[in-house]
Amino acid sequence: MSDLAGSGAKPLEADDPRQIGGIPLAGRLGSGGMGRVFLGVHEGRYVAVKQVLPSIAGEDQDFVRRFGHELDNLSRLPAAATAPLLASDRDARPPWLATAYVPGLTLSKALELHGGPLPAKTLWLLLREAAAGLVPVHELGMVHRDLKPSNVMLTVEGATVIDFGVARATEQSQLTRSGMVIGTPAYMAPEQATTRRDLSGAADVFALGSVLAYAASGTPPFGDESGPAVLYRIVHEEPDLAALRELDPTLADVVAACLDKDAGARPTAAELVRRAEEHGPFTAPLWPDSISGDLAAKAAFAAHVQEIELPGPESVETLRLGRKAGPRTPERLRRRRGFLAVIPVVVTVGGATLAVQFLPHVSAPDDRSASAGPSVSVTAPAVPTASSASPSRSASPGKSPTDKKNDDDKAGEKQEDGTPSPAPGAGDTGGGPQDGSGGSGSSGGTSDSSSGGSSASGGSGSGSGGTVPSGNHRYRNGGNDRCLIAPYNGYPMTGDCDVPGSVWGVRAVSGGAFQLVHESGRTCLSAGAGGILLLSCEEEASRLWRAGSGGTFVSVGTGGCLGAGNGGLAASNCSGAASQRWTAV
Repeated sequence: MSDLAGSGAKPLEADDPRQIGGIPLAGRLGSGGMGRVFLGVHEGRYVAVKQVLPSIAGEDQDFVRRFGHELDNLSRLPAAATAPLLASDRDARPPWLATAYVPGLTLSKALELHGGPLPAKTLWLLLREAAAGLVPVHELGMVHRDLKPSNVMLTVEGATVIDFGVARATEQSQLTRSGMVIGTPAYMAPEQATTRRDLSGAADVFALGSVLAYAASGTPPFGDESGPAVLYRIVHEEPDLAALRELDPTLADVVAACLDKDAGARPTAAELVRRAEEHGPFTAPLWPDSISGDLAAKAAFAAHVQEIELPGPESVETLRLGRKAGPRTPERLRRRRGFLAVIPVVVTVGGATLAVQFLPHVSAPDDRSASAGPSVSVTAPAVPTASSASPSRSASPGKSPTDKKNDDDKAGEKQEDGTPSPAPGAGDTGGGPQDGSGGSGSSGGTSDSSSGGSSASGGSGSGSGGTVPSGNHRYRNGGNDRCLIAPYNGYPMTGDCDVPGSVWGVRAVSGGAFQLVHESGRTCLSAGAGGILLLSCEEEASRLWRAGSGGTFVSVGTGGCLGAGNGGLAASNCSGAASQRWTAV
């Protein structure tokens, strides 16, 4: 076993691979929803090996496509810009890449070790180092698009900008499609938050300004929520730079210029390097003592590369894609030895890229922790129709194309008086007496009702005073006359009814409850401590709803009614207010 002291890596786990693409692995550097990152040795140096999870490689082709773009981006960048690409295989299943190991700390971890905001002298150094990393990127016509504290690595020699998984060349207009937003909300530029596609290096400069403000106060200048509220403040309000202004007024003015709403008014990365150099010289040790010790230990580890001995073939039994092993009987062992003796074993199991995108991180609205929200990367169909679907999943899970077509036809029907039908089965029009018992089954009954009024799927299943809905619909709010939409994965809100992300399917579960499935078919509406979010469609209480009286949706997890107000959504006390009533249109 390798000595990992000082590396920042943890020992390999039982289901981790021992090599990827012929690169022997020593430990695990990190993990996320899309995969894992390993510490390996390649050509006499330590490397960070990122590999897409096999399940993701097989199902999420958009993610695999972006992984390929990361390879393209890294291959273009000089070593001065980021950790250089040393080896890769985009055609492997799953694909992987290896970059130089950076023996350092993320900025967010550095603040944690330091116990709070960094001193003014250190902030000028951070500005110089991060801006210097962006200069060659922008000179190549590229935009990082996801600069944040976890993507800035401090080392004994300076700082390195990492994670170009969502970067793109400014001319690559086809990399993202209509309705896609990529970035971390708290560090997005206004032009990112409003989904403009003509981004330039000025978006990275805005993010760098937010990173500096965070390093000076422990909080991003527009707040660190992951919902639409922070995006609204980025676009319409001024940043909170009070802590930075008290620390260093001159630096506060520079950061304020970086955070200008007008992209053309912001300084360039090269100009920021020059401004920071005026506040030098910066001599070793570059960083505060609270950080320098850890950085020195990592540098010492990287300076002495250990040999990694690959295990014999018998150990490959631990690399079985997470399947539970049966009893280790003598007969099983004999069969395994015989198989391995005649067929070469190629290890293709293991982790994936850590830095491109994580599963959504839910934080309470008042959570002001150092960690930022998740990188957002979700595609909504370009044509806002109920038949829109992801590459691998239909918009109405579990329905055939014919069934879904029938549901789509019903979604646009009106009642005899010409008004839109209410939310399917929800409300006072629905299906006779309700007892809250969930009715006659989990499927919501039969599905041939010609109107969305009494029950789009018919049947007598009920939740909390209304019949379980079904089919694909847009839902208009009675308070603001806007529709329930989710143009950004994880940030539902109300908006125009004809935009991508406005169609919702219903997936019935037991007890009369159901899930509201986003038109992508991959995520469901959730009510929890982090507010109203889109999360994976696991059958947890926070992802389940019941049909309430008056056209309401009642959260099984919180008991609150889905309502619109103050620019966002919430599941609050059911009051019968118009803002909590929803009508299918």
